[in-house]
Amino acid sequence: MLLTLDSHDVIVVSVILTLSNTVWLASLALSAHLLSFGAMAGCTVALAASYIYLKNGQPGDELAGESFRLRRFAGITTSLLAAIVVAHSFQSSRETQYPPSVSQLFRFEAAHPSCHPRTRPASLRPLWQSDYHNFDSVLLIVFFSHARYDVNLDFYKQVYSKYFPNVVFLGPANREDAGFGHSFDVVVNSYQSDEDVSLDDRGMPKKMSGRMAHHMLYQAMSENDCGYDGYLWAPFDTFLNVPRLQLFDQSRFWYHSPWAHFVPNPAVAADKHAPPASVSPDPYPANPEDRYREPWCRRSKEYGLGVCVPAFEKVPLHLRKGLAEYTAGETRMVGGSTDTMYIPSKHAKAFRDTLGIFLETPCFLEIATPTTMHLVAPKSEPILFVDHYWIWYEPLNTSFVTQKWAEGFEVDTFHTFHWGDRDADGVWRAHPNSVEDVRRVLAESARRQGIQWG
Repeated sequence: MLLTLDSHDVIVVSVILTLSNTVWLASLALSAHLLSFGAMAGCTVALAASYIYLKNGQPGDELAGESFRLRRFAGITTSLLAAIVVAHSFQSSRETQYPPSVSQLFRFEAAHPSCHPRTRPASLRPLWQSDYHNFDSVLLIVFFSHARYDVNLDFYKQVYSKYFPNVVFLGPANREDAGFGHSFDVVVNSYQSDEDVSLDDRGMPKKMSGRMAHHMLYQAMSENDCGYDGYLWAPFDTFLNVPRLQLFDQSRFWYHSPWAHFVPNPAVAADKHAPPASVSPDPYPANPEDRYREPWCRRSKEYGLGVCVPAFEKVPLHLRKGLAEYTAGETRMVGGSTDTMYIPSKHAKAFRDTLGIFLETPCFLEIATPTTMHLVAPKSEPILFVDHYWIWYEPLNTSFVTQKWAEGFEVDTFHTFHWGDRDADGVWRAHPNSVEDVRRVLAESARRQGIQWG
């Protein structure tokens, strides 16, 4: 039977549509933690107006019962939203609040209609609680080779969560979240994390705990495979020069590749840069023992160049040909520190799938990961050079950055940075000024780059 509506009922139907859309919008804002005063107050006004009209109007018989239920629902919902607005208005004035934009509310749903990312840790800041938004769409993946969390993790959050609202911490054991006592803030990945520091016949440690940390990278990217523009990979003890990194194009790979392009820097001369990663010797020498005559990780028979060859041979031929374009047509791999690496989302699946091939072998982190990047990075999209330093000598703090500046160099990132040290009694203690020192150096770096910094 065809339902006929008088003019008043047509208005009621319109009010019902407005009510449903308002509830949907408010739910979306709440789920995205976009609790700005403007958004919540606007939804509250719309719901209150719907409630008043439904309460005072005289709908036709066909809609009378439905109108009663809707105004009861609108009244309850309006009261809840009003309470949220009141509570939100008393929030600390120290936190700058920004109303949610259409892009914030709908960017994720429009770009990733079938994407279901992991829930973000409760202890990290929501998007609106900072005036810094350059990395809002980047997932920072921070790994621990050992379960030495303590204040390392807490200090890291204090400094970098302002700039990176999306962070995943990975390590070989649990740690209770100090900010939320009924959860854990470290994703556990203990894959081949055992350690044997005794030396083999070539003077190399038999098993280093972080040798297979790229399994953590693979896990983090797999479990967070949508909703981000890219993935920044770094251990907890890498210093990140945020003002410099914000100048890097997030649609490109970042690494200290020997073929990378430099990001303009007004503070240093064009020829002042950190050392690049290195290219491997021939992985097919006439004498197989020559694979292990190179320094550092390549000479280990446990995880060096020799054990990487079977994985390399399984990589699709077109990717190996692409890598050969970098190495003048020769079959070579790339090795070096992987304490800073950025993977754009458009190449994330190819990167992850290729890295998975290397994970089928004991191939060392610092061969498998940079080689994978160069296998999948198109030459038409040059890698961007990160001025990265790997150091094991003092000063293992912000003084290293200021010293390199004095020498005319830039430090985009460096490892190893110590948030604390063992004292004379062998007890590990935090450096009380670490957080403020890093913040001070970041502010100075912004000044050097001509960047406004809060």
